[in-house]
Amino acid sequence: MAKINFTKQHFDKMLQLAVGMLINNETISNKFGQPLNIVELLHTCTISTLNGIRIQLGKNITAIEEKDEWVETNDNQRQLEKLKAQKELVNYIIGYKRYLLEAEETAKRKAELKKQLESLKDAQKTPEDRIKEIEAELNSLEDTQF
Repeated sequence: MAKINFTKQHFDKMLQLAVGMLINNETISNKFGQPLNIVELLHTCTISTLNGIRIQLGKNITAIEEKDEWVETNDNQRQLEKLKAQKELVNYIIGYKRYLLEAEETAKRKAELKKQLESLKDAQKTPEDRIKEIEAELNSLEDTQF
């Protein structure tokens, strides 16, 4: 798997767009027309769902951009800017989710390697080393009798 290049600047931009969406109480519709708020986009949508939304937003942007420039209105321009911002936000969320998955996989691999390292170190111990460890542990335990 390729390394995900999701930087602090990407995260900050995602936060800025997400807060704007939250403050303005905006929603983005999925391919079935169901409106999704920022919480749902961040925490319940899968990467494939978000990719579908991103593609649909791209199609909507293209449709607005291909309209006759002589009949273009301010509403069209506002709608176009809103769609571009939404597409950018969805793209950042996809990157963020991929970044989190990569971090989780890295942590699992690291724990696995630490476990292997400990077992190898333990296998290299001589019986005298093991005896010393057990004696030290026995000496450190206190009697709990009254």
